[in-house]
Amino acid sequence: MPAPLLQQTSLFVAQGFRHDAFAPCPLLSVKCMFNGSALYRADRAWFSVNEAGYLVLNDQQPYEIHIDSPTRVESFIIFFPRGWAEQVFQSVTLPAEELLDQPERKLDRPVHFFERFTRHDELVSPALVTLRRAHKSGPLADTWVEQRLRQLLARMLQAQNDALRESDALPARRVSTREELWRRLNRGRDFIHARFESALTLSDIASAACLSPYHFMREFKAVFRLTPHQYLSACRVERAKFLLERTELPVTEICFSVGFESLGSFSSWFSRLTGVSPRAWRCGKKAVLKKFSPNCPVNMTA
Repeated sequence: MPAPLLQQTSLFVAQGFRHDAFAPCPLLSVKCMFNGSALYRADRAWFSVNEAGYLVLNDQQPYEIHIDSPTRVESFIIFFPRGWAEQVFQSVTLPAEELLDQPERKLDRPVHFFERFTRHDELVSPALVTLRRAHKSGPLADTWVEQRLRQLLARMLQAQNDALRESDALPARRVSTREELWRRLNRGRDFIHARFESALTLSDIASAACLSPYHFMREFKAVFRLTPHQYLSACRVERAKFLLERTELPVTEICFSVGFESLGSFSSWFSRLTGVSPRAWRCGKKAVLKKFSPNCPVNMTA
C-alpha cells in the first residue's frame, strides 16, 4: 500500500456545530477556526481560537477541544511531521560551517513554541492563507506541501522571537525574568479570551497566570496597553459582534451569553468600542451583505 500523501496527513479541514475530542499524543500543529470558535485546554491553560488568529500547540502536548456553536465552524489544522521543527531551527540558527560539516546533526532537546492565541499577523498568517486556499483547490504535490510547511515553521520561529520583544516593556532587570513574566501574562490573557462568558474576577485571572492580582493588573497594562477589565469587555464585545452578524439570536440573549450582566452595560461597552448600538451594528452589517448578495439569505460564512 502506498504511503499517504503529505497533504492528507498534514492538512486537515472539518466542519460542524459541535465537537468534543481528546488528543493524547499529538503532533506539533497550528489551529485555525472560521465562522465560529473552538475552546482548547492544554495542561492547565485555556485557549479560544476564532477567525481572528491562530494557536500553536506543541508536539506531544495532550489537549482537549470543544466546539458548541450556533454557527457551522470550519476547522483548518496543520500538522508537522516530527523532527521538522528542529531541522528548520538548526538551519536558521547554526553557522553555515556547522551546517556543512554536520548536516544531520540533531538538537539536544526539541523545539518548543510558546502556546498562546496569536492575532493574525503579516508573518505567519499569509502562509496559513496560502495553504488553506491551495488545500481547498485540490490535490497538491508532496514537494510543494513540504516546502510550504518548512517555510511556515521558519516564520513561526521568527514570530516567536519577535513576540518576546513585548517583554521589554516589563521592569525586571534579568531577561529571563522578563520573559517568564511575559509568558504568565499571556496565560492570563488567554484565560480571559477563553472564559470571558463567565463571571471572572481579577483573582481568577491572576491565579490562572500564577501571579498576585495587583502584580498581574499592573504588568498586564504595561504590556497590552489595556487593563484586564478592558480586555475582558473587548472580548465580550468581539463575540457579540460575531453573533449579531451571523445569527438571528435576540440582542438580549447575546448580551447575557457573552457575559454582560445587564443590557445597559452591554450597550455602553458596545457603543464605546464600535461607535454604534448593538441593533444598529446588526442592521448595518446585514444591509451591506444584502447589497452585495441580494439573492442570498443573510448568513455570512468563512
